[in-house]
This record gives sequence, C-alpha cells and structure tokens, in this order.
Amino acid sequence: MHSGDNRATTIYLLDDHPLVIEALRAMIGQAADLAVVGAATSGVDAMREIPLLHPDIVVADLGMPELPGEEVIRWLRSTHPEIAIIVLTARRNLATLRPLVDDGVLGVIGKTAVSGELLNCIRTVAAGEVFFEIENFHGDAQGSAGVETLSNRELEVLQMVARGLSGKQIAAQLGIAAKTAETHKARGLAKLGLFSRSDIFQFAHREGWLDNS
Repeated sequence: MHSGDNRATTIYLLDDHPLVIEALRAMIGQAADLAVVGAATSGVDAMREIPLLHPDIVVADLGMPELPGEEVIRWLRSTHPEIAIIVLTARRNLATLRPLVDDGVLGVIGKTAVSGELLNCIRTVAAGEVFFEIENFHGDAQGSAGVETLSNRELEVLQMVARGLSGKQIAAQLGIAAKTAETHKARGLAKLGLFSRSDIFQFAHREGWLDNS
C-alpha cells in the first residue's frame, strides 16, 4: 500500500477477547513497518472508531458479541472500500469462508497462526495481494467449481495472475483500479478453491492458460 513512501501500514484490531488483542499487538509490535492504531472488543465500538482512525487494514474476528464480525465486514466494504480486511478466525472451512471472500476480504488467517505467518499475511495484503491460510480446502468436494462459474473479468484477471503479473500491472493493463483487480482475483480464486500461488499455477497448466505465454 505504501510502496512510494516509508509510512508504516496502520492496523485496527477487532476481537472480543482482550488477551487476543494484546497478543496481536505484541506480534505486530515486532515490525517497524506496521503500527496498531486502535482496537475494539465489540463491533459497535469498531464502527464508531474506524472512521476516525482511517486504518489501512482491519484485522477482524468473526465471533463478536452484539454485532457479528460478518456485519462489520459488510459495513466496511460498503462505507470504507479503501480499507483492506483480514479475517482472523478459528473457522477453516472453505464453504464457510467463501462469502467473506465474495464480500471483498483480502486475507484469511487462523487464530493459531504464529507471529511470522500473521506478519506475512498483513504485509501481503498491504501490498495489494490476497492471502488465504485455510486448511483442507482441497478435501471439500462442494468447495470448488469450474472455470465456467467465473465472470469474464475474473477469468481475465486470473489468467494474468498465472502469467506472473502483479495486481498493479493487471489494473494498468485492464484500465481498472488496483482494488477492483484484487476483488476480481479474490472472487475468482474462491470460486475455484485456489488459495496459493502454486495452486494457481497448477490450475493454469491444467487449463492450458500458459500454453501460449
């Protein structure tokens, strides 16, 4: 997000357990390029504070009191689409998480993630890329669909990803915003059940996308 300057990526934390927030603060505090600017233990508080703090990224738990994390995410996407969202969750099932990806979430990481994984996820999303750390999605027979389920734009974007283009390069070539390109990418990956670069390349080879590249 800030390739052109040295400003730290700002992060807002949302989790109903204060100890989890403190642990996240400690992990993120190890990184000079990241800064926690606020935190809340309820979705209501988060919706009041986030517009005032304007963080680059919100790391949100789903199991929140009063207001579910999913509702906060939908509110964020509709009112502050420039803020990237990472979901911190104990849910590791693709079918459960796919609606969040469809809503524009760029990162999903498990609550048991170690410090290095969390920082990698945040930096990946800050760079405008998607990061999904989900177990056993290959075993979900209902979890993936074929190319025919992709929109033309999703297909176009994924083919460009497979050829090694970055989100910014794709956006420039297609004449769309970088965030729009990332949304098409995230939705396409979720539909196909692909959650790593190696998955994308393997799928692209099977589909013959790289034959003429």
